[in-house]
Amino acid sequence: MAGRVARPLWRRGIVVWPVLIVVLLVLMFVNTTFVKAGSQAQAADTAVEYADLNYESVVVPTIQDAAQPLADIANGMVDDPEATGEEFGRREDADKPFSFSVTATGTLAEGSFGEVGLEVDGLPEGITAGIAIPPLGSSTAIRDAGTDLGFGSFTNQTEYQNVAIELNKRAAETVFADLDLTQMLGQQVTVTGALTWSSKTGGEVTHATIVPVQIETGS
Repeated sequence: MAGRVARPLWRRGIVVWPVLIVVLLVLMFVNTTFVKAGSQAQAADTAVEYADLNYESVVVPTIQDAAQPLADIANGMVDDPEATGEEFGRREDADKPFSFSVTATGTLAEGSFGEVGLEVDGLPEGITAGIAIPPLGSSTAIRDAGTDLGFGSFTNQTEYQNVAIELNKRAAETVFADLDLTQMLGQQVTVTGALTWSSKTGGEVTHATIVPVQIETGS
C-alpha cells in the first residue's frame, strides 16, 4: 500500500488562511488614502454655518500646512506664473487669479488703507508686501486658498460669495483679538495667511496683501 503523500506546507489550511489575511491587509493598506484629522470640510447650507463648522478645524490648518515662503511665491510668479500657480496656488477657473497660502517674517511698517506694511527680505524688485487688518472686508483670499469651494457649492450661490466674508470675520476675531498691528510698527512678526496674486488696477502686480490666519510676534 502506497504511503500517503504529505500536502505541501503552503496548501495546508492552517497556513493558507493566515497568509491570505496578511496579503489582504497589505492590499488594503496600499490602497488606503490617509487623511489628516480635520482636513475634510463639513458641508453646510449657509456661509455662516460653513465658517462656524470649518474655519478653525479645516481652513486654518489647510493654509498653515500649504504655506510657502512669500518671497518664493513672489519670485516664482514673476519668473513663471503659470508653473508657480499650478504647483502652489488655487483658482476656480483659468480666467481667475491664483490664490496662495504663504508665510513671511518681516518688520511692520506704515501701510496703505486697510493694512500695515511688512518689510520682507527676498522679494522681487518693485514688489512690496502688507498684512490686512480689520475689517478684512470681502477679500476672497482665505476662501480661495483654504477651501475647495466653487461657485456651485451652495444651492443659493450668494452664499458662496458670503463664505469669504464670514471666514474673514473669523480671522479678524481670532487673529486680532488681542493684537493691534498699527501700534507695533518697527517690530518683527511672522504671519501665515492667504493672498490673491492680482492687481487692484488690473496691471502688473506690485503689492502682495496677506490676509492672516496666524500672527506670531517677537524675533
